Amino acid sequence: MKKKAVALLLALSLLVSALPGCAPAGEEPPAATTGAPVESEPPASREPLDYSGHDDPHEADYVTKLIDLDALGDGEAHLAVEMDAAIWEREFTGMVKGDIWGYDLRSMDAREADLSVVEDWNEVSFSTDTLWPDPLPDGFSPEEILEFNKNPGLSVRDLHRQGLTGKGVGVAIVDQGLYTGHEEYADNLKSYELIHCADHGAQMHGPAVASIAVGKTVGVAPEADLYYIASTFGHDSDKGYQFDASIMAGCILRVCEMNEHLPQENRIRVISISRGYRENDLGYEALQNAIRQADEQGILVLTTSTEKFYPFNLLGLSRSYFDDPDDPASYGPMPLAPTTDHTLPGIICVPMGSRAYAARTGPQNYEIDYEGGLSWAVPWMAGFYALCCQAKPDITPSEFIKVTKGTTYLVRASTGEFLRIIDPAAVIARLAG
Repeated sequence: MKKKAVALLLALSLLVSALPGCAPAGEEPPAATTGAPVESEPPASREPLDYSGHDDPHEADYVTKLIDLDALGDGEAHLAVEMDAAIWEREFTGMVKGDIWGYDLRSMDAREADLSVVEDWNEVSFSTDTLWPDPLPDGFSPEEILEFNKNPGLSVRDLHRQGLTGKGVGVAIVDQGLYTGHEEYADNLKSYELIHCADHGAQMHGPAVASIAVGKTVGVAPEADLYYIASTFGHDSDKGYQFDASIMAGCILRVCEMNEHLPQENRIRVISISRGYRENDLGYEALQNAIRQADEQGILVLTTSTEKFYPFNLLGLSRSYFDDPDDPASYGPMPLAPTTDHTLPGIICVPMGSRAYAARTGPQNYEIDYEGGLSWAVPWMAGFYALCCQAKPDITPSEFIKVTKGTTYLVRASTGEFLRIIDPAAVIARLAG
């Protein structure tokens, strides 16, 4: 099985399941050309999780590398592997607009692009290493757009200025292969493991979700500790990509095991998994049981199907590149689910679209796209829960959900819809009271 084909199938499976209750939007087309992971020195490891029962003929392509959990809690980074930046050289073939990425110019030499065809700059996805025509059209500054949209939104940076940064709180992320050297989160990274992972190089998705959760300038909780597991939740087969929720369950239980080796005050309090699942999925019961075990240990487990276990539905909000991310009136419903009722009492909407996030192509590189997807909402919520854990260390997932649902408010979007939006300041004030 070819590595690039596997990565492409995984990305497409995420893309297809991008609606609420499933997995995220905005996933990657073909995987980048990358080098092999660099072994850490020394990669001390427990016995790997056992997948010998899997009958996939290519099981050897799925790698498990674990750290020695006894080393956790010393403040140092413990990486089973280190993943270098990806080399992604894309050939410009004309201004062609796609359904999700719009005019996708990320990591592309677009100096020959005719930007006059662009009617709305929100339809252009790009990155730090995009090469542009000279001169650029009036009113379009890629550098300014990227910097402006690093803001996590809804006045979260005001909470940072009050000292609420997630410091000392553990955030676990389970996602695709992570570029471990990005400036946004490299200092936050306390552990990195592979569990049944087919990614032999950094993927687009991991740096994005890590930076949205704990990034120094992008993140909701810029001083939280990051524990990252790279995993492939299934197998490629003759029938296409087959999701197996029991693998996700194993990753959750691994996080629970990690907590047994961490000081009480620095334990992992939330797990962010930007993937959804359904009742008829293989391994569904195992996954529900794993989430239940984590919840009993005080760990909030967020997915794009959060409502399958918890009494709320997490949705994302879109926003123009040019609208104030701190102004609730800037936001509108997510493009992939415009008919979803965003006013129901059980809904919590958080910022999602038009987020600049860490790119896999270099330590100071970033990407942006207008639509985003539920992938970006999950780590946003995880980062906010870390702030709440700092504000009230004995908070439980159920208390957080109750307070957050009780403080949401309705905002009329510019498109006319009403949205039930999270109120970060009100949540913190209620917890402090």
